[in-house]
This record gives sequence, C-alpha cells and structure tokens, in this order.
Amino acid sequence: MYRRNILVRFVANLAKKFRAWQEVWILPWWGSGGLASAPLWALDTLVLLVKLFSSCTVAAFRMLVPPALSNLHGETVLITGAGHGIGRELAIQLAELGATVICWDKDQRRNNAVVNEIRKKDGECYGFTIDVTAQDQVASLASRMRRQLSDVTMVISNAGLLTCAPITHLRPEGVMKIIEVNLLAHFWVIQAFLPSMVDRRYGHIVAINSSAGLMPCADMIPYCAAKFGLRGLMDSITEELRLDTWTKNIKTTSVYLATVSTGLYPPPSHRFVSWYSEITAKEAASAIIEGIRKNQKCISVPPLMKTMIDIHNLMPYRLRIVFADFFNFGHRGWFCFC
Repeated sequence: MYRRNILVRFVANLAKKFRAWQEVWILPWWGSGGLASAPLWALDTLVLLVKLFSSCTVAAFRMLVPPALSNLHGETVLITGAGHGIGRELAIQLAELGATVICWDKDQRRNNAVVNEIRKKDGECYGFTIDVTAQDQVASLASRMRRQLSDVTMVISNAGLLTCAPITHLRPEGVMKIIEVNLLAHFWVIQAFLPSMVDRRYGHIVAINSSAGLMPCADMIPYCAAKFGLRGLMDSITEELRLDTWTKNIKTTSVYLATVSTGLYPPPSHRFVSWYSEITAKEAASAIIEGIRKNQKCISVPPLMKTMIDIHNLMPYRLRIVFADFFNFGHRGWFCFC
C-alpha cells in the first residue's frame, strides 16, 4: 500500500510539472488553439488509463485476497446514542476489542448502565450526558475531552430519531427535531472532532445511516430527508478529504441499515419477510465493526441491499414504483397504478 501511494504521488507530481511546463513553454509557442491542447489531452488520457488499470487490478486482488482486519486496540472511539440499541452494542463490542470507548447519550441512566457494564469486564469507558443537537454543548464537551482525556481517533455518529406519520399530521417542532437529530447533530459532532484529526493526519469518521437514505419511504418524509442529507454530507466529506493530500489518512465510512430490532423502526412488512425480516442490534454492530476494520467506505446491512437499491434507482420512474409496490406487497401502493 505504501509503495502504491508513492507511485500515485509520483504520477501526480509529474502531471503537475508537465502542466506548468506547458503553460510556460508550449502555450506561448503554439498558441491556445487545438494543437496546444494535444499534449495535455495525451497526458490526461494516459493518466486515466493508468488509474483505471490500477483500480481494476486492486479490486481484483481484493476479491481474491480479502483485506486483513485492522487492530482497534488503543483506539479512542466516541459513540453517540450509546445508551441503547446499536450504539450500546457497538460500545460493548469495541471495548472487547481493546478500544477506549466514550459514550454520549442524552439518557443518563442508560448511558451509565453501558459504562458500568463495560468497566465490569475491565474495559476502559467514559460516559457523558449530552444533547447532540445542541452545537454549543457538543463543541464545549469536545474541547473538555481533549484537555482531560485524549484525542478521539474514531467518531461513530449513531444518534437517531424516527416518527412514522403522514407529513400533514406532523407538528413543525416534531419535524425540526427529526432533522436536528438525524442530520444537524452529525454536522456538529464531525465539526467538533475533524479539525484535531486533520492536525494529527489520522482519524476515522463513521455515520450510521438507513435504507431511508437510499430510497423514498411514505409516512417517513422528514426522516428520509434527513437521511438523504446525511448521505450527501458523508459523500462530500469523503471527496473533500480525498482531494487534500494532508488528509489522506483520515477515513470515512457510511453505514446503511435495513430494519434492526431496536424499537426505532416499525416491523418489516415486505413480500420477502421469510427470507429477511430484521436483525438484532448485536448482529448489526458486529457487521459494522467488521466493515470498519476492513476500512470499507460503505457498509450495507444486509450486504446486497444498497446494490439492489442503486440498480432500482437507475430505472425509469414508472418501473421503479411498479417494482417497489411488488416488493412492498400489502401497502396501499399495490392497488394503485403509477
């Protein structure tokens, strides 16, 4: 991996030097017409072919030789919404792997229960009661943690809230709360810890998303809007970090979950419930941690869900809703035609 990074940097530096040489020597001599752009097109095409070949080679190699699981011992992991559900299981399992876990939750009783459970197993864990939708609280606590504990090396932004109801039945304050918890809270947490990761050139940001961030769902409009926004947030951060050489070692992971038996989601009612109903929070946490240790950019639970939804979203609108109604047999859309 180190040698491959050196090769990529060498090619990039060569391309930059060629562009500078072209601006100084080629353009004044040949002018700014089509002839002057020919060398640049040739170089860009060569770089494109090299990147395509190397990407395909690496992908094929990883299919034959799965990546080794990274060691999380000694990492300092912050988990929001750690008092119950997936957050609780993530905290317990990460502590078992040797990570120092910091639990954030607004429910002090549940949060303290998780901290005590981890400490009984000789794990290192700290708990803080906080409302992650309050930007001032997040920034203040993050600053205090850096002074009193240590720098956080991994952030798992997990806090979520769901209300199922038609949009005409929702109060404005309810809509605002869903947006704050499922989108704005991720902004505040990432903003609080990303600068220190950039300074140290090391870190990992994980956002727990949902299948509602991949496709529309009736009676969940504010939740879907927030989750689509979270998807855009993580994709944009990934691109911003990729384009900055200084932040190459800061990783990002987006997690897309189907129904998990945490009490947050309504029970599944699709046609294939006998094949896939819902999984426990413990199983979901295990799959997430495995993906994090493999440094996956995207984790889908179940694995094929995101791929199937992406294929579905490529279809024309009428075909999309026909297949959606077939999959969700039993809801009111099955008796409608486009």
